Amino acid sequence: MGLSFSGIIDIAISLIFMYLLISLVCTSLCESIATVLKLRSRSLSVGVAKILENQELINRFYANGVVKGAISASQWRNAPAEGVPTKYGHSSYMDSRSFAMALLGSLDPDNPLPAVADIQQSLNLADLPSGIKDVLSAALSTGANDITALRDEVASWFDNTMDRLSGEYKRQLKWISFSVGLFVAVLLNVDSVDVATRLWKDQALRQQLASAAESYVNNGKPITCPVEKDQKTGTSSAKQDAASTPPQQDTTGQAPAPGGAVVNEATTPEGMGKQVAADLDCQLRAMNDALSAARPFPIGWTTAMPVDGDKDTSRNFPAILHDTPLMFSKIVGWLFTAVALSLGAPFWFDTLSKFMNVRGAGEKPKKVRIT
Repeated sequence: MGLSFSGIIDIAISLIFMYLLISLVCTSLCESIATVLKLRSRSLSVGVAKILENQELINRFYANGVVKGAISASQWRNAPAEGVPTKYGHSSYMDSRSFAMALLGSLDPDNPLPAVADIQQSLNLADLPSGIKDVLSAALSTGANDITALRDEVASWFDNTMDRLSGEYKRQLKWISFSVGLFVAVLLNVDSVDVATRLWKDQALRQQLASAAESYVNNGKPITCPVEKDQKTGTSSAKQDAASTPPQQDTTGQAPAPGGAVVNEATTPEGMGKQVAADLDCQLRAMNDALSAARPFPIGWTTAMPVDGDKDTSRNFPAILHDTPLMFSKIVGWLFTAVALSLGAPFWFDTLSKFMNVRGAGEKPKKVRIT
């Protein structure tokens, strides 16, 4: 049976809508995994160690009051009293200017507040890693003749280096996202092949789901919970996939803490407890809303044995186990779903919005005001 162009568009919209809803569930699970495994703090710890290279310099860096106070504030219960923090006890974010100040103050253990001349002397006498020497020498050669300009040059270099190192963190999350997507696809029996086949045969179902997708887009529902705050403005980003946020510099505009640390309300014991509770509640509500919206889709499992003449066994677990071709089809459908879910909810929301414009014959032209 042939389909019109509008029917094909409705099938595509329905599938994209399904991927969007299930991606919201995967995003919540990925964020929980990243929090439990402390992926951000571990990645930042490894990144700083790679940048500093020398163990003595690393020890002096983490003994600096600026860094030590910031880590103690962010790990208020598990922060180490002395020494280099473990990967699990490290902070998740680090301000680039604080990094630069701590690094410059760690070059010479006898001079924690160096001037530019002192730093030049340290480059000639101290046994520093070649990478640090090259960065400081380049900053001095560009005309950084005062400590503020030199600090800004080092801070800019730190930001650029962390952007490159965050690629490893993102690769870890890609594998986690795919694994979580495959787990959810099997758990909820989200088989792309079976869903597409049913949409092809059932005109009423695809029209119903396409209309539901249109209402969802028009309501402008947020993609993910604002688990992380925007690093520059301090505001929450609704469309950012929180789990994919790499370790980066900390927020600005925060109050100083003892020892030169930079903290805000979220790093106090009371504030952290409230934030964790609010994040958990938001994630649970997002998962429940997404699963509720996905109920019309032909997904899920049944465990009752099929009766004689029952041809619909694609969601019957006992029947699938005894049907090798059907099992192979299910595996292909689950893998396709897992790959789709790994792209993330923001991707599918943007794609769905574009397809809705096609279904609605494009966006309405804006009115031109004649003056």
